[in-house]
Amino acid sequence: MVAGYRARVPKSNHAGRARARQQRKIGCRRYGMGCCRAMGTVGFGMELKSLIEAMVRQSKQDDQLVIALSGGVDSGLVAAAAQAAWHCGAHGPPPLAVTVQSELTAQRDFERAGAVARHIGIRHAVITLRMLEIEAVRDNGTDRCYHCKLALFDSIRRNVGENCVIADGTNGDDDPARPGLRAAKERGVLHPLKRLGIDKARVRRLARAAGLPNWNEPSESCLATRLAPSIALTREGLAKVERLESFWIGLGVEAVRVRHDDLVATVEYPMQYAGIIEKNRDPFLGVIRSAGLRSVQYREWSP
Repeated sequence: MVAGYRARVPKSNHAGRARARQQRKIGCRRYGMGCCRAMGTVGFGMELKSLIEAMVRQSKQDDQLVIALSGGVDSGLVAAAAQAAWHCGAHGPPPLAVTVQSELTAQRDFERAGAVARHIGIRHAVITLRMLEIEAVRDNGTDRCYHCKLALFDSIRRNVGENCVIADGTNGDDDPARPGLRAAKERGVLHPLKRLGIDKARVRRLARAAGLPNWNEPSESCLATRLAPSIALTREGLAKVERLESFWIGLGVEAVRVRHDDLVATVEYPMQYAGIIEKNRDPFLGVIRSAGLRSVQYREWSP
């Protein structure tokens, strides 16, 4: 059980059905196509058409389709396809994107999820969870991701409805052995991208074709991944990670990981940012010392 949460979940009720039908007409005019078949042949590509059709098949008359929207390009593409499928006549209420915010979520990812949802025009709900109150998450063992994902999916069903259909952005490149995928399987979460064999490169190509603003954003992972397993997660330790990474992001290093063990910070960065890193090592030394760390090391990283 999650000890505490708050949620802002928009409701789809009988009074809103007429408005929803009007929104569907507006959406078709917005896309300028009006049906999935046209979307597959005019600028969207046959692969995106297949994804949209897959989302149509997932929609049932009385089920609420929910997209677990992290802010990344994968879940953003699934959300866009779900919204397009509804505009094209999929059954059921309008799809709902849900973003779960916790101590493990970087503020930049949360803001990106909102921006993507607004761009798509999909309904968007925010659920706030206190993940650090879950012992199996806080202990940061090798199964942390499994317990975190269980809490995430359970919170969606608790807030939206036990019978809702949940889909996420797992793609064809994702390792099936990931603990989070075990949790998704146990909770019946759908993986439209993986089912169609759409890998990360194709996700980005389709997202660009669909006009998503985050199509080329670097892949992100939660803040907890910066701390080695067995180092207990604390609000202060996670905030420290976000503060250190924000320093480099503010300088234009769009893909960066800063790991720490409360003594040493390790900055991981792609080779193209080596010049920015080299010029700003001294200022960053001041930042890590103000954060209570003793030293820093640097390592090139291939995202």
